[in-house]
Amino acid sequence: MSLDLPLVRGHVDAAVALRESVAPVALVRAGEADVILVDGAGFVLLDEVEASPSGAPVLRRLSGDEAVRAAEGGTASFIGVAQGRSVVAIEVSRDEAWGRWEHLRAVGWQLDGDDAALAVTALALAGWHANYRFCPRCGAPVQLVSGGWAARCEACDRLEYPRQDPAIIVLVEDHDGRVLLAHNALWRPGFVSIIAGYVEAGESPDITVAREVAEEVGVDIETPTYVATQPWPFGRSQMMGYRARTALPRPTPQADGVEIEWARFYSRDELTRALDNGEISAPGRASIAYALLREWYGEELPSGPDGAGRN
Repeated sequence: MSLDLPLVRGHVDAAVALRESVAPVALVRAGEADVILVDGAGFVLLDEVEASPSGAPVLRRLSGDEAVRAAEGGTASFIGVAQGRSVVAIEVSRDEAWGRWEHLRAVGWQLDGDDAALAVTALALAGWHANYRFCPRCGAPVQLVSGGWAARCEACDRLEYPRQDPAIIVLVEDHDGRVLLAHNALWRPGFVSIIAGYVEAGESPDITVAREVAEEVGVDIETPTYVATQPWPFGRSQMMGYRARTALPRPTPQADGVEIEWARFYSRDELTRALDNGEISAPGRASIAYALLREWYGEELPSGPDGAGRN
């Protein structure tokens, strides 16, 4: 079984050998790379003039002197080769570069495959760069190497690489085919999603699925089925998607009252009405949560008032 995952598309060549052989800034100065801009908070700079043949937004690509100035003023990373051109991402603040900035959560599903792949990789690196500035062994500053894909300690020479935290996300159905949705205490009112959580030390993902569902909503499940994986750079997660059926035919969820405020099962008709009248809003279309829900629902979810259910 496979899903249409918005952030797992495209044909970007990682070109690992180039990371070691050429500095990103040198590529830009030589005019041998396109430059994209990202803000580590999850934003990408879009082209305000150009669009893809389908009308979808595209990442703005800098060239010439503009690209050189950007490369010399921010952290530069070699992202890969797309359509025969090297791509370098520059990490800047949105306040430093005028233009149309959009969060990848909002536009990731609209970008074409290559742009989505470039953006998710660039933001994953930007998040790591922002949080990994000192050596965990001795506390000395680190220096980025390998085109931004590694960090070497200036004192003890320790070398570290970007990490992703394994996490699960599971669509749970009862025996009537109703889907389990929950509202986290930290989310805006009415926003719901399926159950998710991090894999703990020494734990397999399958065990995590059962533990998280039981901990958060007090529901036991049958053996879960793995579906697909999508990286999610807002928390450096690698989201492993599952499906599972409840052990009991029609269990009543019991929210833990700490992380989860409330949870309930929805039939397709009930979900349609709840989304249409604005009672709840669904996960954004760039997420694997939306992809799993869309597969269960059988088509795109209703957008709800003012499209709130999709944003």
